[in-house]
This record gives sequence, C-alpha cells and structure tokens, in this order.
Amino acid sequence: MGIHQKIIGLFLLANTLVYSQEKPCYFQPSLLRASATISPTRFYTQQTTVALINGFVEYVLENRISVRGEGNIMAPNGKLLYTNSPEKFPRNYTSIYAGFGYHLGKRNWKFDLHAEPGIAISEMAQQPFLIVPVAYQWSVSPSYMLKGGTSFYFSKYCHFFAEINYSNGWIRKTPLTSVSIAQYGISAGLGFQVLTKKN
Repeated sequence: MGIHQKIIGLFLLANTLVYSQEKPCYFQPSLLRASATISPTRFYTQQTTVALINGFVEYVLENRISVRGEGNIMAPNGKLLYTNSPEKFPRNYTSIYAGFGYHLGKRNWKFDLHAEPGIAISEMAQQPFLIVPVAYQWSVSPSYMLKGGTSFYFSKYCHFFAEINYSNGWIRKTPLTSVSIAQYGISAGLGFQVLTKKN
C-alpha cells in the first residue's frame, strides 16, 4: 500500500469518526447488547493456542456502569489434542463469567474495562501414561477474567468491538497436583444492541 492510499484511508477514518460523533448517542442506560465470535486464545502454561467460541450479553445500568455475562466453549480442535500432554491440557473446556464493566469515552466511541468472576468446566485425562484408552473426568474450578476493549456504535442496532482478555484458574482433579488454565485471548466483530427503555 502506497503513501497516497494510507493518507486517503486515514482521512476516511477521521471523517467517519467525526460523522459518528454527530449522530445521536446510542450508548446510554437501558441498552442491551450482545454478540458471539471466535476468540483465538493462548493457554500459555501449556504453550497451546485454541479457538474458543465466545458469546456475551451486557446491560448498561448507568452512563459508565454495566453488568455482563459471557461464556467460552473450546471449539473442536482435532489433531491439536495429540500435540499436547493429556495430563496438562483439557480435552474439553468451557468457562462462564459474570461481572461489571466500566466505560470511558464520549458519545458513540467507548473504551471499557471488565472484571468478571466465574467458573471453568474442564475434562482432563486421569491416567495419561497407560497404553489402554485413557479415562477422563470432569471438574469445575473457580476462575476469573479481566478484559479491556473498545466499541464503536455506528447505528441504532449495531456496533463494532475489539477486546483483549486475561483469565486464570486451577484444575484440581488431575494426576498432577493441579493444572493452571491461565490464558489470554482476543475477540472482535459485529455486536448488536437494542434500547430496552425509552428515555
């Protein structure tokens, strides 16, 4: 991409942002927003990257405060399982969180921070060193997620968002003493919203 195309792109982006600030403010109390997307996630203790299916529902209580619930399900990863030690990495993984968000910014472009306690549901190998078929066991562990991101509300019903998150917890029912599920991931996409009350 040449310098001329970059300048034109920046000019169009600046015009879009200025134009969006002239529109009515779509982010306001009683706004209900939701989305679902694929979230690339890195379990960094195991040095493994997987795709999580992430979905969230969020309700704006005040101009800066919201409540949010979300879930993550590990997408089927096929041969990825064979490249990891089964005693250290879950065969199946789901996490559920609920917490509060804090929003900064003006009108239709917001930056947000979230703190969400929750649980992680994992299926771990119990006897990974045997040649016979490995037995697996489900376990539920406490977990938490910290998330930061930005959202751009470009219409009455839709917005773009991009987020980065960090979560952690410990799986106890394993052949090892415990297994860390510390991870970080990113998600981005198109979100949808509706105003539940008329102001």
